[in-house]
Amino acid sequence: MLTPADLVLCLGAVATAPFAERVGAARANGFAGISMWLSHYDEARAEGLSNTGMRAILDGEGVKLAMLEYITAWANGPDDRDAIVEETARICSIAGELGSDTVLAVTMEPSTDLAAGAEGLAIACDVAARHGQRLGVEFLPWTGIPNLAAAWPIVRDAGRPNAGLVLDAWHWFRSGPDPDLLRTIPGEKVIHLQISDAPAQPAPNVVEETIGHRLLPGRGDIDLAELLRILDETGRRGPTAVEVFSDWLRGHPIGEGARLASEAARSVLGTSR
Repeated sequence: MLTPADLVLCLGAVATAPFAERVGAARANGFAGISMWLSHYDEARAEGLSNTGMRAILDGEGVKLAMLEYITAWANGPDDRDAIVEETARICSIAGELGSDTVLAVTMEPSTDLAAGAEGLAIACDVAARHGQRLGVEFLPWTGIPNLAAAWPIVRDAGRPNAGLVLDAWHWFRSGPDPDLLRTIPGEKVIHLQISDAPAQPAPNVVEETIGHRLLPGRGDIDLAELLRILDETGRRGPTAVEVFSDWLRGHPIGEGARLASEAARSVLGTSR
């Protein structure tokens, strides 16, 4: 299992390339892991790679798949049990075959019944546990789970040991940071931290901003030092992912993009390769 000292490269932050080249760029720039979307998985399959082939590339480079993204049916609650079970089993099976231990859980819907979401998460966690997976709930400011105050009760009330939070610094900043609440959450429940940066003034369209205009860590106004300090105090255990969704960064060759992401993250974290 990766630790806070381990850096993870989010494949959505760098240029498109064959799977082996993506993994190689991560390793060459000191990343212990990668996270990827299902679209990246589908691209690798389209290259002709099987799950076994992808796992061989990861293992050969000594890079772990830190998280596969994502499942959504859980947020609809127990009335959607069959869909929750089917989707969770399918995605967690892939994650397990690729060597991951974590699957992202989000909703893209504008409204969510939080109590029903907690019940749905519990169902999904029970399925995920059979595949050796944890589920990390991430809040997105434009959805029905817009902030930490909404996400944490879902994880808490699901009452499952393999339920946790994925904390994205950009979403934390744009949703209105709540350091006091974060300090009350057990560190072991923050299973994945994603860092990037942003200017103080949000763009007119925050969805467009989060997809294409994030900044490298240390280049904006997010108080990453405070966020890291709180998480250190509470004892977070998950890895640190660099998730800089930026048209500018993706415009660089993949090796250069990975280098820029690694150097910026290490500068903020105060670590070296």
